Amino acid sequence: MLDSNIHFSDVLVIGSGLAGQSSALAASKYSNHVTILSKVSVMRSHSVAAGGGINSVSGYEDSIDDHFVDTVQGSDYLADQNAVKILVKNAPFEISFLEELGVKFDKIGDKILPNKFGGAKFARTLNSSFKTGLSIMDSLFDSIKNSNISLFEGFHVIDLLVQNNTCFGIMALNMKNSQLTPFFSKTTILATGPYGYLFNNTTNSVICTGDGLAIAYRAGASLKDMEFVQFHPTSLIGSNILITERARAKGAYLLNNKGERFLKKYAPKSMELAPRDIISRAIIKEIELGLAFEDAEYGSYMELSFTHLPEDIILQSLKDIRDIGLHFTKTDIITEPLKVIPAQHYMMGGIDVDLNCNTDVNGLYAAGECACLSVHGANRLGGNSLMECLVFGRISGKSASIYSQSISNFDYDIANQLVLKQESKFKKTINSILNSSENLNISHILKEMKIIMTSHASISRNKKSLQHAKEQLSKLQILMNDIRINNSDTYSNIELCSYFELHNMLDLSEIIIESSLERKESRGSHFRLDYPIRNDKEWLNHILIKKTDSGFNLSTKSVDLSDLSLKTRNY
Repeated sequence: MLDSNIHFSDVLVIGSGLAGQSSALAASKYSNHVTILSKVSVMRSHSVAAGGGINSVSGYEDSIDDHFVDTVQGSDYLADQNAVKILVKNAPFEISFLEELGVKFDKIGDKILPNKFGGAKFARTLNSSFKTGLSIMDSLFDSIKNSNISLFEGFHVIDLLVQNNTCFGIMALNMKNSQLTPFFSKTTILATGPYGYLFNNTTNSVICTGDGLAIAYRAGASLKDMEFVQFHPTSLIGSNILITERARAKGAYLLNNKGERFLKKYAPKSMELAPRDIISRAIIKEIELGLAFEDAEYGSYMELSFTHLPEDIILQSLKDIRDIGLHFTKTDIITEPLKVIPAQHYMMGGIDVDLNCNTDVNGLYAAGECACLSVHGANRLGGNSLMECLVFGRISGKSASIYSQSISNFDYDIANQLVLKQESKFKKTINSILNSSENLNISHILKEMKIIMTSHASISRNKKSLQHAKEQLSKLQILMNDIRINNSDTYSNIELCSYFELHNMLDLSEIIIESSLERKESRGSHFRLDYPIRNDKEWLNHILIKKTDSGFNLSTKSVDLSDLSLKTRNY
């Protein structure tokens, strides 16, 4: 059951998306032994799905200062301004780096052609055809393949190896043969991406189960701003396939059942290019007012209309969206609108890290969507997430490498003792779920959890709904003891990985609810019906949550307001 091979790295990166690859490439410049560990093949990482674009000042009338101001205002002033400055100042360098790797951004002549996304004063979202995430991933992966970085695919991380608040690596499950495999490392970087699969209506894929956050939390790291869950306003009704913000950037209208561009009531200046939190709440409000369309199978929706746009614009700039409409709904956007509804899309909260991507566990770092610096605050602007992965992926790789150089002797005795403890714990878990006297399956609890989160931790919340969710999730945690895996053959056991993923998602669901109950105001994506006003006097701070023997320990941390003073968001 335990792999006898010893895998050792100076820097171990968990996750093979944009943040993971950026981290590994940066680390490889300073360290000889760098490893990437991924539970899926690299080109199945969730970063591949990013089709909207990536933000960077690229000339014209735009400026670094404008990018900074838009990001802070878009965050509803909860972003740490010192972190945002690092993001926006490093963005142009990362674009140049990507072009050197071969990424081809959309241009007119030799000038990059940016789009204006929601919450932006100027056009700064760059695209690479219709597949920005895929294009960047392709180029980064080519660099990985031509480096000395070791790559292990098909390994599910079970837990971190931590003693005395110091990380010695991880324990992983080889998904091909169900062998427990320790990976020792002087430093470990978590770049495991999002955790939206705990919602029913999500644009995230089934692999987005929050493994990195959950194992960091169990190991003693703090999580931050977990109450902030972003809903993208335009996903296809029923399937929740994302219709990228690029659709509205090119001029698509959102319409209610009276044919009105209803956003004139909620964001009269920006209309369809208001930030995502504002548009999502506006859609929910229109539904409550009885101004939605109704689908016999899926219920309320709004229309996203392209029919007023010239056909050549659609065929040239929105071909991918037209293809999605034709393939999934048999709708041709040239002549018919799409049926859309908000869906969970992004998590602003994550593992608390400093500007060098350090967690509060020695030797443990985090970058990308699983981390929280915070550059997005209470609401992320579209196009900023890919850039965050690159900028802070690079920073985390360099930071981890420099730290690893300060460790002259790795303590294998402690590491091996931790492995034995993990093996014993794993055996007990396996024995429990293979020999349970009950016969509850994983899918039952997963379904209930997703219903609870979708119903009670969605765009609008209140104490009653959140408290109900807390009680129901607590019952599901108890039911985990009744799970039985019917496949006694542990060789290539998919159910086994699903069990650990469900355990992680339940923990994170409870944390989201706990943080949402704590924040008694409305800010960005966190809208409390019982506290509908932003309260800067009491709640202009981050909420940290840490695991203790008795449960959750909540505390606060001040927001960095070094440059920009508070204002009312006005779009």
